[in-house]
Amino acid sequence: MSKEIVVNVGESQTRIAIVEDGKLVELYIENAENKRTIGNLYLGRIRKVMPSIQAAFVDIGQEQDAFLHFSDLSDNLPYLIKYLDLQTPKVEGITVPPGEKDWDKRPSDILNRGQEILVQITKEPISNKGSRISTDLSLAGRFLVLVPLQNYVAVSRKITDDKERRRLKALASSLVPDNYGVIVRTVAEDRDAKSLDKDLKLLKERWRRVENRLQEKPDPPALVHEDVDMASSIIRDQFSEEYDRILVDHEALHHSIRSYVKAVAPKMVDRIDLHTGGEPVFEAAGIQQGADRAFKDRVELPSGGYLFIEQTEAMHVVDVNSGRSGKGKSQSQNSLDVNLEAARVIARQIRLRDLGGIIVVDFIDLRGDKDKKKVYDELKKGFSEDRAVTKVLPMSDFGLVEITRQRLRPSITTTFSSSDGEASEDEDDESTDELRRAERKIQRLQKKVEAREREMKRLREENEGEDGEDVDRLRNQIESLEQEVNEAREEARRYREEAKRYEEQVQRAPAPSGDGEVAEAPSGAAEAAASPDAFVDRLEQWIVDHRGQHRAVTVRVHPFTAAFLRRPVPAYPTRWFMDHLVRVHLETDEDVPPLSFEIEHTRSGETLATS
Repeated sequence: MSKEIVVNVGESQTRIAIVEDGKLVELYIENAENKRTIGNLYLGRIRKVMPSIQAAFVDIGQEQDAFLHFSDLSDNLPYLIKYLDLQTPKVEGITVPPGEKDWDKRPSDILNRGQEILVQITKEPISNKGSRISTDLSLAGRFLVLVPLQNYVAVSRKITDDKERRRLKALASSLVPDNYGVIVRTVAEDRDAKSLDKDLKLLKERWRRVENRLQEKPDPPALVHEDVDMASSIIRDQFSEEYDRILVDHEALHHSIRSYVKAVAPKMVDRIDLHTGGEPVFEAAGIQQGADRAFKDRVELPSGGYLFIEQTEAMHVVDVNSGRSGKGKSQSQNSLDVNLEAARVIARQIRLRDLGGIIVVDFIDLRGDKDKKKVYDELKKGFSEDRAVTKVLPMSDFGLVEITRQRLRPSITTTFSSSDGEASEDEDDESTDELRRAERKIQRLQKKVEAREREMKRLREENEGEDGEDVDRLRNQIESLEQEVNEAREEARRYREEAKRYEEQVQRAPAPSGDGEVAEAPSGAAEAAASPDAFVDRLEQWIVDHRGQHRAVTVRVHPFTAAFLRRPVPAYPTRWFMDHLVRVHLETDEDVPPLSFEIEHTRSGETLATS
């Protein structure tokens, strides 16, 4: 299997793609608003200790307090607390005995409100949940992971050769200093002592910088160590002998990657290439269309079937449809073939979109247990290359497959829009995407303001109506957020004015006559009937009249009309689902005149209505 990493650096964001056999399998996007935070170390302050849910909430300076479950407390917690109490925090100032956990107090007796604590982010904020954190601190290098205030040596389970495991463990044990632990990573297999020692020295120097920051006695919450950015972390954690090349389109980043690889794996430095062609690097690598599809609800299957991938509050849902596939096949054989094809594509799309949590797949109904087992095995096989921990349950009698997948960060489809993914030029007009993004920003900021106001109210009640430092801090945050809300509203207003040209183009568009010729522009009552509002009423009336027979339909409209229907917040398809429980999937088709539509059956593709 050929594998490569493709990195695109834009003005406002960086995209990193993992490509296997020419196909895009993983996509990461990072910008100023969505920076990678996993691995960051914070000096936080405990806000609440809640034994009822076995957790504490810690202020680390983010929008929501971070979540510290008692199961994420490290065995060395008492020594970590002593370490922070030192006038000059140094690992050498604490003696950590070897062995397992040696404290038997309840966590709620050790952790107290207002207490300072050093924590590390293990899971980024998702939706309205704060970051998940741990007191099990570590610094990751190329070959080793340094664990301060510990006393053990471990070897990655992915190294299966017993002789190599013993060699690496003995080698690491001879290098690691007292009061430090170390984990030997998978890529360290067959490496010599010089490589490991060099990596260990770099990690120790990094920890020294953390200690220097702590010795400054910063007021919590404070960031004391920021891990590397998304591109660097992927190069550090994934780039190995099995990769053919890294292709980068930014000269400074190319030089930085070459310098890093030259230091840790000099034999692989020739695999770092700089893209200098005029064509965008994703286009040159043949993966731009794959990146575009990662942001679409509908995914076409080669056979003619298709998938709908949608997100709810609690889970992601995937619906498998046969579409126009199956000519010349029996129904049972066609259902099996579409399901097998869908299983391969679903595994790839879940990995590409980085979907996590609970995922439910509604396959086409199969009668035989053998056929269900085939689809289940194909889905399991598709996840074999996925680095995230994934569990797949067998297909139920209703054709449903439940999947749980490790979630460390929000999926790219919930964090970014298609324009953030830099879709091709044939997508909807840029102003409409910008408008919707600005309006989503308003909603997001307003939620933050409301959350701060609730928190301020709670703090006032706890302090019996008196304003304290926390209340003043929250008041300042509210004022700052309200200013951002006003700026976002102004931004949305500008984009909304620009997007009005869609409506004007639709209104000016001539209506088609019955013989296919363009009729004269309507006037009077005819003009009212041909208005965008009348078009929306006509389409919604059809949905209402047929909602008993069709709970999901595909509506084909002109691109101008699609932009008009998607522009409001919420968009018309969302409103129709909320009002009538009918899922309407918009498809753009330039052959459909403006103010006209074609309605198809979502599963069979049968034409249900034209107007």
